[in-house]
Amino acid sequence: MVTYQLRALEPGDLDALLRWENDPMHWVVGQRTSPYSRDSLERYIQAASADFWDVGQIRFVLCTTANPEALGLVDVFHAKRLHRRAEVGVLIDPVHRQKGLATEALRLVQHWAKKHAMLGQLYAEIYSDHHDAQRVFERVGFERTGCLKSWVQTPEGPKDVTLWQWGA
Repeated sequence: MVTYQLRALEPGDLDALLRWENDPMHWVVGQRTSPYSRDSLERYIQAASADFWDVGQIRFVLCTTANPEALGLVDVFHAKRLHRRAEVGVLIDPVHRQKGLATEALRLVQHWAKKHAMLGQLYAEIYSDHHDAQRVFERVGFERTGCLKSWVQTPEGPKDVTLWQWGA
């Protein structure tokens, strides 16, 4: 049986990070409009060891306990200590999609959020037409709590975003 874990970013993750962050298909979701340089991502990895509450965000790498190869990322960001909440996002390498890894990654980050960061809520903003992502979040106990009309601009035009919450 394969066991998964979340770990910190390592210098060896640079090539995967460059591939994922510089894929224009991911820019719309992450609201990026240009690629990162190798140097900027090297500096990002070096700074990634800062404490979650000091910087209000953390990026985890999903891997197996037997192999540190990066299978995907989980970002926890927009953290609000007073309100005990943060936003969460998941990216699984295209080669490893449709294997339940996003579900596993979310379960692991939910455990971390509750037991280590003492967060009361996690939330996600998901495009209303991204049904696969909605099913994953629903599978791990997130509830759809709202819809933000024409919330993001994309090359195809404005898109609605659904709000999903866990905890509370």
